[in-house]
Amino acid sequence: MQFGDLANHYLRSADTLVTAALEDHMLLDVHVQPVCFLYRHGIEILLKDMAWKSHYIVTGTKVFTQKNWKELGKHQLGNIWSEAKSAAKTVLGANFPLDSTKINEVQSFLTQIEKHDPDSYSFRYPISKKKGRTHPLLTNVNLVALRKEAHNTFDQITAILEMIDYCLSTE
Repeated sequence: MQFGDLANHYLRSADTLVTAALEDHMLLDVHVQPVCFLYRHGIEILLKDMAWKSHYIVTGTKVFTQKNWKELGKHQLGNIWSEAKSAAKTVLGANFPLDSTKINEVQSFLTQIEKHDPDSYSFRYPISKKKGRTHPLLTNVNLVALRKEAHNTFDQITAILEMIDYCLSTE
């Protein structure tokens, strides 16, 4: 299994929970936090895959061989996206598949996720690291809109990854 495969499994698992919640509204509150976590974690894995592969093409260094490879961008989606996008633009140049509108869409979604879960902690635990309520500003989640935005973000990142994978396959 590759990182992209695992990321897709998280996406599909979240989709399954969204479908269940929409079919039985009594399950809505049961599924919201796991759905948010699954989409967030799947996107994080996909971004890290993009960052690692792009980094390898640019530098010739396999991040996995470094002791601190897990530290790459930690869990901050915006930081990982920034690193990955920069390296991917270096690799792909004029062939970078996203225009400024699509880049802004991805950035906007990542910003919204990080607003409520900046370090991949809030959707995993019921209390924050500071012993308070996790994501206190999150009161309502439109699962249909969340699913749509998560898929859009996955699609945009996947478009970049497909081109990076092609570059790797032709080395």
